[in-house]
Amino acid sequence: MKKGDRILVVEDDVDLGGLLCDLLRTEGYDAFRVDDGDQAVERVADSPPDAIVLDVMLPGMDGFEVCQRLKFRRDTNLIPILMLTALDDDKARGKGLRVGADRYLTKPFEPDALLSEIRHTLEHRRKLQDGNVRTAIQFQMHSDGRLREELNDMLSELFMQTPLSEEDVGRIRYAVLEMVQNAVEWGNRNRKDLEVSVSYEVTKDFVKFVITDQGEGFNPDNIPHAANEEDPVQHMSIREKLGLRDGGFGILISKGMVDEFKYNDAGNQVTLIKYFGK
Repeated sequence: MKKGDRILVVEDDVDLGGLLCDLLRTEGYDAFRVDDGDQAVERVADSPPDAIVLDVMLPGMDGFEVCQRLKFRRDTNLIPILMLTALDDDKARGKGLRVGADRYLTKPFEPDALLSEIRHTLEHRRKLQDGNVRTAIQFQMHSDGRLREELNDMLSELFMQTPLSEEDVGRIRYAVLEMVQNAVEWGNRNRKDLEVSVSYEVTKDFVKFVITDQGEGFNPDNIPHAANEEDPVQHMSIREKLGLRDGGFGILISKGMVDEFKYNDAGNQVTLIKYFGK
């Protein structure tokens, strides 16, 4: 920890917000609080903190929108955001990570856990700023999505390593997270004993992602429950009959987010490439 790191606490509960600030101050942080999402965005614009503890349920702009606004901008992307919320379901956690949260803790929380996550994210940010970033990485994640947080770390590095615009990074983030979710749900059939491998490489000309699951594979050109270019909504009645959630557009949309999108012959590995300057 660097003495005096500034931590912004975004919490509309006055008592809890005060307790969080007191906890952080006992560890040497300079903690300060705002009540809602609009104030948070304004405060960050005026005086960027070193990290943010962000509640989800806020008056006006909620925490998900605050997180997305900050994480999808080059000048604020590297500010670590720890989402602290009473929402403890997979849908809420997935949404928090999808909009770029570095970590996601649920209430009630253990003070040591919160402090540990703050230290971890601040250290990671310093490594990025010092240039100790990775030009290639590969890691495994179980199908329960526990390591999806690592994906947000990895995608944040694109701001540091590449000339990609904020819009391009946002598109790549969407495509990669969609394909990881697809590998979990349809490749591994949500089996928690199977893993998804995610790797990426940055060259002077492009960034490449390769996502591989351990499932039996499938034919991406023949998925009745997924949208296709000829008739993007035909699959919706099939999903309804199968009792599947609304969706099925991930592959179709992701193809439009990158320059190259290709599955292997087995259908258990997809490669996404985005060229710089295109």
